[in-house]
Amino acid sequence: NPEGSYDLNSNDPDPMPHPDVHSDNHHGTRCAGEIAAVPNNSFCAVGVAYGSKVAGIRVLDGPLTDILEAIAFNKHYQVNDIYSCSWGPDDDGHTVDGPHPLGKAALQHGVIAGRRGFGSIFVVASGNGGLYKDNCNYDGYANSIYTITVGAVDEEGRMPFYAEECASMLAVTFSSGGANLRSIVTSDWSLQSGTGCTEGHTGTSAAAPLAAGMVALMLQVRPCLSWRDVQHIIAFTATKCDSSADWRVNGAGFHHSHQHGFGQLNAWRLVNAAKVWESVPFLVSYQSSVFQEETPILTYPSELVRSLNVSADDLKQSGMETLEHVTVTMTITHPCRGSVEIILVCPSGMTSVIGARRALDRDASGYQDWTFSTVRCWGEKAEGQYTLKISDHCEALPPCNAVGRLKQWKLTLYGSSMAYSDVKNRQKLVEEAMDGKYLNSSFSLHCPPGLDIPPEIISPFTSSNLKFLLLLGCFALFWSLYYTLEVTLTQANFKGLLCLPRQWDTYRNRRRRRGVEEVLTSKETEDNGGNEDQNSGEELQAVLDSEFKVLET
Repeated sequence: NPEGSYDLNSNDPDPMPHPDVHSDNHHGTRCAGEIAAVPNNSFCAVGVAYGSKVAGIRVLDGPLTDILEAIAFNKHYQVNDIYSCSWGPDDDGHTVDGPHPLGKAALQHGVIAGRRGFGSIFVVASGNGGLYKDNCNYDGYANSIYTITVGAVDEEGRMPFYAEECASMLAVTFSSGGANLRSIVTSDWSLQSGTGCTEGHTGTSAAAPLAAGMVALMLQVRPCLSWRDVQHIIAFTATKCDSSADWRVNGAGFHHSHQHGFGQLNAWRLVNAAKVWESVPFLVSYQSSVFQEETPILTYPSELVRSLNVSADDLKQSGMETLEHVTVTMTITHPCRGSVEIILVCPSGMTSVIGARRALDRDASGYQDWTFSTVRCWGEKAEGQYTLKISDHCEALPPCNAVGRLKQWKLTLYGSSMAYSDVKNRQKLVEEAMDGKYLNSSFSLHCPPGLDIPPEIISPFTSSNLKFLLLLGCFALFWSLYYTLEVTLTQANFKGLLCLPRQWDTYRNRRRRRGVEEVLTSKETEDNGGNEDQNSGEELQAVLDSEFKVLET
């Protein structure tokens, strides 16, 4: 779709990949083919949402800055409904990174103003750092409340070797891995052969576009689903897979595992639920005070425990009843942060490993105001006691024997005014819709009109912008020099340029000379004083006489 496309690296509307002998620049083409490749093409595989339009926003073929990333998240956000992001920070087992201030603001702005107020939908890959025991809670894109984090399962529905665990993961879809190491078939592009077809698309990069395609099918039958409606429907409809995963059922009846989120996505269930889904209430939040500490982190099996009771009075102002996302933002100092494990326990007793141990993470900078998140308490009552457990497993990472400290932390709850009973009623409604009676019909709940939101006004610092700013700066500089010279010369010649009556010439000349000849002896001043007074008196008398004659006439 050319209307939604743009090349932010070259600053032009053509998103076609540029030849690159190193990476072949085929990643985006492969992801796009999974989503929207047309059926019966006699060329390659068909896309999940083959009736949808795909736009390309090129941003990774060059240095990725905060402002460039922010522009990409909001580019043509009244044209593009879903942003499929098969990229993220390094999956090396020791990186802690995510969107910077402008990128965070763009994500938030997208879910508020994108798609005519229903919210842009950001689908992100959870990461491929499984071999390094990486965890997607150290990825600020994957643990954001504004994104749909998608992991991968192999063809047998099991966790592949590269997949990461995460308490903030929503769901999984198929990708590469398994005993036969088979991968995803999709459209391709290469420097040698141009367009083509590949059987080698892999990783969570291949899983996220499949999820994006399923979301497109949901929006096809119900365009007014909000970004949070989509998250809810995923939680309500995902199915359990891989019996070896650490599945737990939370206090609201949702099953979740750190390996697979709420489970495997099923297009049939997603579309049927979308047809009967009523929009959830507005998002509300509760944020605790920031607790300042200087407390040592105890060595496992001992734990540093902090509890916070959130009462009904605390939640009264926001009106929150049930949970969606729970986040903890904290600062920890530690000479070897990978040995620290952080567990959050919700009021129902549901546990989340929000900060997993990482053997390769020996960074001494600790965690500076880093936000961890979980969705494992989804649908539960918000009121109750939240417990934070922090322990140091330093014996597993010798020689990291120094003591770490908890410096500060705060708890933030995100949810809605939806009552617990409403959550249970929606679960029943969704299961009743799974009989498929709505799938092949035109039935769908009425959609309200969206908001009339103007297109994005943000634009990158392009070469044209920079040239204009340079010319503007040069003009301002020359104008400043001209003005300075004009003022200086005017002051120097001011008295010579004045047109004055002849009768005042002597007086004005004396005034000017006094201004110039400032060094006069007191005697000269006294000698001239009488003459000046006399002359002044004569001039004044002449003026008065002339005025008197005019009056008589």
